[in-house]
Amino acid sequence: MDSGTQPEGLQAAQPAGLQAAGKRKPPTTTEDPNDPQHIIHDFLTIVNKLEKEVDLPGAITRARTYDAEVDGLITADQPQTNLGRAESAPIPNAKPEGPDDHHIPKLQRNLRLLKEDVAKLQYLRSEVAEEVWKHIRPLELLLENVAKEQKKNPTKPPLTLGMKKDLDDINKKIFNLMCQVPLLPNKRKKAKGLDDDDGDGDNNNGKGIVCLPGIHANKADLRSRAVFRYVLREFEELSDQRKICLLTFAVFPENQEVNRTMLMYWWMGEGILSTKDISSQEGTEEVILKPEDVVKVILKDFTDRNLIEPVEIKRKVEPSSYKMAPFVHASVVLISKEIGLFDMYDIKDKPVMKKSGMHKVCLVEGSSSQQEAKAKKMEDVDHIETVFNVSERFPDFTFKWFSEDKPTRNKLTLSKVTYQKLKVFYLGRWERTAKRHIEVENPELMKNLKRMIKLKLLSFQGISRIERLDDAVCKLRDLIILDLRACYNLEKLPDKIDSLKALIYLDITDCYMIDRMPKRLSWLDNLEVLKGFVVSDATDEETVCTLAELVHLKKLRKLSISINKENFSIDDVFVAVKSFKKLEKLKVAWGGINTHPQGKGVDSEKGDENVKPKENIGILERAATMFRKEKDPTAPELPKTLKKLDLQCFPGEHLPEWLEPDNLLNVEKLYIKGGIKLTGFGKSLPSQNSKCKVTVLRLKFLPKLKVEWRDLSKRYFPELKFLEKYQCPQVSLCPCDGIGIWRKPEEDEV
Repeated sequence: MDSGTQPEGLQAAQPAGLQAAGKRKPPTTTEDPNDPQHIIHDFLTIVNKLEKEVDLPGAITRARTYDAEVDGLITADQPQTNLGRAESAPIPNAKPEGPDDHHIPKLQRNLRLLKEDVAKLQYLRSEVAEEVWKHIRPLELLLENVAKEQKKNPTKPPLTLGMKKDLDDINKKIFNLMCQVPLLPNKRKKAKGLDDDDGDGDNNNGKGIVCLPGIHANKADLRSRAVFRYVLREFEELSDQRKICLLTFAVFPENQEVNRTMLMYWWMGEGILSTKDISSQEGTEEVILKPEDVVKVILKDFTDRNLIEPVEIKRKVEPSSYKMAPFVHASVVLISKEIGLFDMYDIKDKPVMKKSGMHKVCLVEGSSSQQEAKAKKMEDVDHIETVFNVSERFPDFTFKWFSEDKPTRNKLTLSKVTYQKLKVFYLGRWERTAKRHIEVENPELMKNLKRMIKLKLLSFQGISRIERLDDAVCKLRDLIILDLRACYNLEKLPDKIDSLKALIYLDITDCYMIDRMPKRLSWLDNLEVLKGFVVSDATDEETVCTLAELVHLKKLRKLSISINKENFSIDDVFVAVKSFKKLEKLKVAWGGINTHPQGKGVDSEKGDENVKPKENIGILERAATMFRKEKDPTAPELPKTLKKLDLQCFPGEHLPEWLEPDNLLNVEKLYIKGGIKLTGFGKSLPSQNSKCKVTVLRLKFLPKLKVEWRDLSKRYFPELKFLEKYQCPQVSLCPCDGIGIWRKPEEDEV
């Protein structure tokens, strides 16, 4: 939108009662009168005054959960006197407030979000000008060179290979810049009267959601293209299972990176990917494939057929994300729509929330403003199988679909309704980046989860304002995947989490407010993957699950741990996990310490001496003391099945003797990321090549680690095929490239 153009519909958008009260004062002469920042500020000022006049403390109080602060309901210049609990005394002349009387705070929040978006647009405008300016001079030089070449030899092609490469580079940068610019409404379409059929118009209650018209919009043109015929032919050759897997790419934007783990979770939830290991024949050998391996095989098949592209990142041994090219994506969208699997596009090709013929619902930006968002407007809720959030920021309206009790035949009693078709309830972020803010406005609606009794996948990844999970989650006896990654406000897990008998995958990574694990976590007999387990200094043995108690998880094969406990060393970790029979991947991160001086058995820092005589001994001395003894049953050991070990913020100066490379007989991948004290892989250099089987080694942020390439690749890690070295200035003479990567020359892939 040009700065000199008055936004259409602005006057109409103002409430009728405001203009009668007096006209808005024009901004000062130094301000642009059409600057949306100032207009929104004035609008917000009026809303704040309206709130003071109405004075709804109850509305603000109900918008909170468990007495948490409402960051999103007030502005910096707004009085904060209403943040306390609502007084029991009635407000004079005030009407009783219903459960939905939070309109003013909601309007305030939306105005603030709009103001932030406008600021980003203004920043983007200057960034575009600066970036385009950078390429003007190179383009002028290229033009001069073309003219010179033409004068020298007019018969030669005007563009050399080098010039074409330069043009491609410039084109990529300009295209990437173009993709960052949001598409604005086409005013000429409005003049022609091309309004929405449902009468909502392009305004969409002020949200103004517009998208780039998809290539699939013109079906006849798309069908006539060779790329569509190719995609259709490859699609028809796939098995039924893989057809559905491919069509799931239709819900994501074209050229958008889609994470492999997220796809695995989704496909498992839909029931098209087995949660069990399967056997596969590779030549004359029979191999066992886990679900993660099966997903890789499926995605490689799609890649070999040129249906998707792996996102190649040099630092990664193998791709973990994939994307789909525009014309292939358009073909998949069209096939998906005709089959009835996903249906997100109306006649104008603007994404909308619809229930497809196969009962899948995709939430898109603005879904909360559609009529179908209301509980009674969405048809056949009993048949919905999937709810997947593609781009909606406020998805909690979906809980209401599954909330109402239905009257029985005699209409005098209510039957408890359950929704047995629903398998996937994915409200969280599918993107790995945190650019999209998602918020649950009313966490109490989560109590409706208890009706989703056949749910397989539940994801709240990246959703704000969820402070604790409702106990209704514990009713989901068939749930196999619980994804709570990056729920930054989440403070605790349900005490009765063991009710989730079928749970296989639990991800609580980056839930920084959680400081203890519930005791019954170790009772989840089917749990195979646990990410984000917290070791803290909490001492209530009856309610807190310790690391050692996870030994009861007989199927656990992947574990990541965050250590927030003082003096919990590498020895303590491996004393606890050495008896884990199936553990293959272990990640340990030493983080913040939550100190409780009055903790059980510890009166103060000096009191530690009375609890453990060895606590004041250095890590190396302590390890040496343990190894001087004859085989100590409490000595630390590596689990025999461990194949990948990832240590972050390592606290010691050396690796303990039992963790030196010569003892890594089964570990294939070793990552050490962060450790300001670490100086070496052992006390001394081995006299001969070690028996270490590590093939992939990553070393990051290790300023004191001192080793030469010759010793690293021969003495310590003779089987090495891949090395990443970053911010390790004393790891010297390594034949790494400019970004610190080395691959063994004879290996095309690791």
